[in-house]
Amino acid sequence: MRAYNNLAFEYSRTDLAKARTLLAQAIVIGRKINHHRRLSGSYAQLVYLLQDLGKADSAEYYLSLIKELADHAESSDKDMISTIYYSTSALYYKKLGNYQKSIPAFERAIASYEKLGDKESIAGQSLNLGNTYVALGNFQKATELHLKALRIFEELQSDRGMSFCYQSLCTSFMHLKQYDKALSFANKSIKIKTELGDQRGLGTAQSGLGDIYFGKGDLDRALQHFTAALKISKDLKNIGEEYGNYFNIGKVYAARNEGAKAIEYFSISKDLAGRMHDSSALASIDAEMIALQSGKKYDSLSENKLIASLQLFQQRGDLNRQADNYKNMIDFYTKTRQFEKALEYNSLYYKITDSIRNNELQLQTAKMAEQYNLEKKEQEIAILKKDQQLSETSLQKQKIIQYTIIGLIPLLILVGFLVVNRIKLRGKMKQLELRNQIAADLHDEVGSSLSSIHLLSQMATQQGSEASHKDLLTRMSNNAKETMDKMGDIVWMIKHTDAEGTSLKQRMERFAYELCGSKNIEVVLQLESLASAELSMEQRKGIYLVFKEAVNNAVKYSGAQRIWVETKEEGSNLVLKIQDSGKGFDINKIIKGNGLENMNNRARELEGNLLVTSELAGGTTIQLTVPA
Repeated sequence: MRAYNNLAFEYSRTDLAKARTLLAQAIVIGRKINHHRRLSGSYAQLVYLLQDLGKADSAEYYLSLIKELADHAESSDKDMISTIYYSTSALYYKKLGNYQKSIPAFERAIASYEKLGDKESIAGQSLNLGNTYVALGNFQKATELHLKALRIFEELQSDRGMSFCYQSLCTSFMHLKQYDKALSFANKSIKIKTELGDQRGLGTAQSGLGDIYFGKGDLDRALQHFTAALKISKDLKNIGEEYGNYFNIGKVYAARNEGAKAIEYFSISKDLAGRMHDSSALASIDAEMIALQSGKKYDSLSENKLIASLQLFQQRGDLNRQADNYKNMIDFYTKTRQFEKALEYNSLYYKITDSIRNNELQLQTAKMAEQYNLEKKEQEIAILKKDQQLSETSLQKQKIIQYTIIGLIPLLILVGFLVVNRIKLRGKMKQLELRNQIAADLHDEVGSSLSSIHLLSQMATQQGSEASHKDLLTRMSNNAKETMDKMGDIVWMIKHTDAEGTSLKQRMERFAYELCGSKNIEVVLQLESLASAELSMEQRKGIYLVFKEAVNNAVKYSGAQRIWVETKEEGSNLVLKIQDSGKGFDINKIIKGNGLENMNNRARELEGNLLVTSELAGGTTIQLTVPA
């Protein structure tokens, strides 16, 4: 689920449709495993995505789902999910132009991320809050927040975060008509976005360049950049940015006195902004379209629209749009020959633009940017000094190291000699352990059978009846076969193969089918998990011998008609389970000598455990659990 969320975030910069598909897959998993924290993250991305795709109602629905998760979250998840809700709702309301709701939500999100110690999210929300203050015309506050975010992103070495900050700083200085500074930040942003392949970011950068050249009066270059930005937003199907680019192109045509072209682009922008439910954008577009009408077409409806737009911007504290609206009202009242009102709004226009771009503010924001550049230079100087000190220290160290190496060479040769000898000794110890194990197995498993054959052969040489000789020969044959089987087991246990799990599975199947088939007992085997198991020689031996002992006991003593054997993986453990449908026994009254003690010992050797359960007339189950 985390992988789908991360992929969706990456694709949100290049392919919104792909991002939406990935989020849908993440949500299916999140609901299935009931992981509310990651689910809220998926919903948050979907809110942003749907809003950009012009599906405002759907975006609001998923925002309500995050709120519902936050309200009902367990204490361990409540802080994180609530924080995700604050940050998501903040950006949602910002895109709607409702800054009175977005600013408190951003501030709560930042406070929550500071409590959680999430530096990257603190930077991201500070950046978004700064962008909100740009929209409100508070460029001093915006620059302060953007530089705060930039410092954190630099500390985290987040190239994408730094590119966002540079772009936002470009926007602030563009509004302040400090176009050279704006261009320098724009170029820094574009360089990083190009390296990252961030198509959406490059679209934003193109739009920012269009704003700069529009402000400088270079309408042809402005149109070129706005058109490039529009193409990217259309390719991404990002309606949230698409309608802004149509609006900007309309403003360029209006400035060129190409009214019909301007109206065409404003109309498309208005349609898309309506789908976004962005009332501020709709009001701005209406004001621009009214300003393009000829004097004869003006009526009270147009005047009322302009006044309503102005009231909306004043209510939301949107100084930039207030200034644009004042300018449109000056044009309106001039064309309708209401010069007193035109002068009134002219005075208000210059008053608000002075407050936005006054000399003190220009100086303060420029000072903050210069302070940041100064800090960067001081850091670079400090690094250079440190490098110089390190170089001097390094030279001294090199001399010390040279003398040390000369002295250490004999010691290293001695250590190497000892290490090689130790490795050889370990190999010999391993061989000795293997030889001892083979000897013990031959003694325990094969020795008794050979002794029995020897005694039976001696008995057969003595005189006796033909029937007794035949019985002795049969017993000798059985013992010989048993000895062959045991020898085969020993060779198999110590022989390394490339497919130990498969070999173990096949051997267990052969043993069970032969033994149970000879007694007409049905056996059901499910040993598929053994095929993928990576087992040591000791593990193969222990598992196989416990299996043989348990199946032997079931065949000999249980009176079962059916035996089930299965293996399965549980976390990092391998579980072997042998169950029969026999008569069972009372564990508290168990008689020693039935092999259970051997099985327990083997389980301990494997650092596992053995669980035996049995009920009278209810069958017996033996379960071996070992680390795999």
